[in-house]
Amino acid sequence: MGKWAKKSLEPSVSPDSPVSDKHLAVEDLARLADGTVDDVGRERLLRHINRCQACYEILHHTLKDVSNAKTRISAADPWWKTKAAYALAASIILLFVISGQFAYKYWSRVPKVISATLDLDQNLKNILLEDDDLRFGKGARLNRLLAALQQKGLPVKDLNLAVLSKPYYQKKSLFGPREVLHIRIEHGVAYLEVQEVE
Repeated sequence: MGKWAKKSLEPSVSPDSPVSDKHLAVEDLARLADGTVDDVGRERLLRHINRCQACYEILHHTLKDVSNAKTRISAADPWWKTKAAYALAASIILLFVISGQFAYKYWSRVPKVISATLDLDQNLKNILLEDDDLRFGKGARLNRLLAALQQKGLPVKDLNLAVLSKPYYQKKSLFGPREVLHIRIEHGVAYLEVQEVE
C-alpha cells in the first residue's frame, strides 16, 4: 500500500472538488482508520478530509481494505480445517499406529514360563496312562497333550518334551480324592505332577 499511498498523496486537481496544498501523513490516516486517534486529533483530521479529495479517497480505500480483511478472517475456514489441525490429527494417528504395534507385541507374546493347576479330567488321565515313560517327546501323545492344554485355555504354542515327576496310576476307588495336574511349561518343556486334593 506504500507505493499506492505515495502516488495518491500527490495533489489531484479536479474541477468539482476542493484542493488542499498539504496532505495528511499516511500514519495519521492509518491511525484514523484504526480508531487510535484522540478526539482533538480526530477533529483536525476529519476537517482536512472534508476539504481534500485525495486524502478522502485514501481513507475510503483504506477502510474498504480493512473491512475486506475482517470479512476474510471471519469467513475463513473453521479451526479444524487448518493445516495445524490436520498435522495434529496425523501425528495422533501415527502415534496410535506405532504404539499399537508395540502394545500388540507386548500383549500377544507368550510368557516364557507358564504354570497352571488343572483338574485332571478323563482326557488328561488317558494321555498320562498311555505309557509308563516319565519322558515323552514329539509324537501323537505329546500332540494330544498340547491340544488338551490349549482346550483348557493355556497359551501354549508348541511343546518339545513332557516330563512326569512320577508315574501316574489311576485310583480304583469311585469315591477317591480329587486329582489335579500341576503343570509348568518352560522353553517348550512341560513338567507335569499329579497331586491328590481333599
